[in-house]
Amino acid sequence: MIKLFTLENISAFSSDAVYKICLALEDFGLLEENLQGFETYDALLNAACFAAEDGDNAIIAVEPGDFNIVKRNLIAKLNLEEETSSAVSERIEQYAAENDLSTDEIDEAAHAAVAQDSTLHLTEDGLYSGFTVQTSAGTVTLLPLDFSRVDAALESMIAALFAPEEAQEEEVPQEDPQVPTVDFATPARKVVAALSHIDRRLALATGDAVSWLTDLRDTVDGFDATVDFVTVPDPMPDETGHLPEETPAATVLRQAREARISDGADYGAAISGIYSDESSGTPTYFAVVAVSDSIGTKAKKITTTNEDDLQLMLPHCIMVLFETICQKAENSAVLPEVRPQPKKQPEQKEKKVPKGLIAFAAVILVAAIVVPILWINGYLKKEEPTTTVPTDQSDLSSTLPTLPTSALPDVTSGGNYVAPAEPGATDVSATPTSAPAPSTSGVFTFYVFGYGHGVGLSQHGADYLASLGWDYAQILANYYYGTTLVTGDQYPATINYDGTDYNTREFLATVLESEMGGTFKREALKAQAVAIYTFAKYNNFKLNADANAFGKTPSQLCQEVADEVIAAGLYISYNGRTALTPFHSISAGKTTSYANVWSGSADLPYLGGGRPSYGDYNAPDFKSFYSISSADFKAIASQKLSVELTGDPATWISIVSHDQALDSNIGYVSSINVGGKIITGNEFRIQVMEGKLRSHCFYLVYTPDGT
Repeated sequence: MIKLFTLENISAFSSDAVYKICLALEDFGLLEENLQGFETYDALLNAACFAAEDGDNAIIAVEPGDFNIVKRNLIAKLNLEEETSSAVSERIEQYAAENDLSTDEIDEAAHAAVAQDSTLHLTEDGLYSGFTVQTSAGTVTLLPLDFSRVDAALESMIAALFAPEEAQEEEVPQEDPQVPTVDFATPARKVVAALSHIDRRLALATGDAVSWLTDLRDTVDGFDATVDFVTVPDPMPDETGHLPEETPAATVLRQAREARISDGADYGAAISGIYSDESSGTPTYFAVVAVSDSIGTKAKKITTTNEDDLQLMLPHCIMVLFETICQKAENSAVLPEVRPQPKKQPEQKEKKVPKGLIAFAAVILVAAIVVPILWINGYLKKEEPTTTVPTDQSDLSSTLPTLPTSALPDVTSGGNYVAPAEPGATDVSATPTSAPAPSTSGVFTFYVFGYGHGVGLSQHGADYLASLGWDYAQILANYYYGTTLVTGDQYPATINYDGTDYNTREFLATVLESEMGGTFKREALKAQAVAIYTFAKYNNFKLNADANAFGKTPSQLCQEVADEVIAAGLYISYNGRTALTPFHSISAGKTTSYANVWSGSADLPYLGGGRPSYGDYNAPDFKSFYSISSADFKAIASQKLSVELTGDPATWISIVSHDQALDSNIGYVSSINVGGKIITGNEFRIQVMEGKLRSHCFYLVYTPDGT
């Protein structure tokens, strides 16, 4: 039996990783009732060790911040010796070298410590790598609760623990496979065009199916320049001299990833042979297609029970592969892939995961995962009925609207420019949801997207656009659409903040550091600095303490950016007047309107909302949730709104309208009904919930007690 052990109190980001683990292990027998949460790690480790002694496969999932400490405690509790894994150290150093990262702040020794004689489960960058140890009757596995890192560790664990269960899967002999009479040239030309358009290359791991494509180098223009054929060696024996056992899916995933890495290509791909599985009594034939990119690796299993289909199975796999690459390339033309850098998550209060974690986590993932795994209009494109390895964060829907690079002006130094206006966000009525059975008490859970009011410039979105090569002027044009960037303004000597006059350079650099910090990219910081100054100018250089963050000692980069902005005399105007330029940390994927938050915006069309900000999906705290009991909310409603709530709590709160920032069903809440009293979503967030909701883009789930 498989059992998964976690803490009860984990972050929303970690709950998504729990769901990913559950999804991957569902086919191997992990049941919801075998997911167990504990208040302390000591209780968790004791329960997991007891489960292993009873013959179970106990999986311990730990958040990165506690991972290395819990790892050593686990090794001690199992009475095992600790050793240093050279494989972990090499992976960390290799990843750092490939991505120009510094290892100065990494405790490599702590990450490389593993249990002696354990089976290692490496993550892509080596950090928080897991392992499995065999006990007298079962196994204990340690995995990181990190949504981005857990994929590789999961693949390794599944291959190590559950490959024996796949013993009935045998490769179907293919005697002298003939090249099928299928037109591969037409889809290959589409692949070449798609890859050439974004200057990307594909590495194909050699195999029976891939060998049919080598002639395309002579018949399809550009194929040889965009597609490489790579021979991926078999895995090396482990320290005991044994070759690792792999399922067909694990093998093709590894081949796709290694083809990409060894060739230095942007994408890697592999196609397995044809296998048969007779475990159900009726032979099932299948092949596996895998595609790897800088964020992760995804596999698709093509199945049939008809033996007559076998001659067309691998050609079909090639078509699936080509379609997948074209889809990725098309999405990258809108939002180019960027390898996520290891980044310390901002501190935030951990939230307790509601009961029925898998169901809730499924709602979270389907409703709003970050990084653009599932969300954005259209989301999951319906595919053929196939079995799929859990999706990675690289899959974006083809319905993503194109970022307006073509609409942005060609900016030259010293000149003013005007970006054309564009319609803003459209407010819609919320779709009523079916209420649960009547209850007397329960829990309200708010699933929240973004951080801040969502109007104007998004700091994380600006940083992502800067990583794609956008300059500060283009970033500002995206968020304050239809405004003019003015140069040559004479900045005042001081700006008054909270009753104190500060030197303008000191003020700009300090706010810049406090709002974003020197880790953000220069062009993003420059865009923010212009917005800070323009906001101060709009308010006659006299600001209240709640206007922006303040107080941090500015870094060298923030000081340099402040100097650049002052020297150029930059600010933003609209129709000849200083523009209002609010800003925030993380949008919900699109900005919202001034009217949605503060009402009244007749003269502020450039704050009409709906501006794309896809980089926000990559922010580690893009998504969060907050739970409150019906009793506590009843007391708050009485105190804050003078509303006395009675009857079934499921009827107390309803979202009336929102602006569709996330999709047609979820957006920044324009109005919300609390016990018959209608208020704005931002008022609800700030005044009623006292800022415990990180933004007013949210949806609400009520769970009756005992459900």
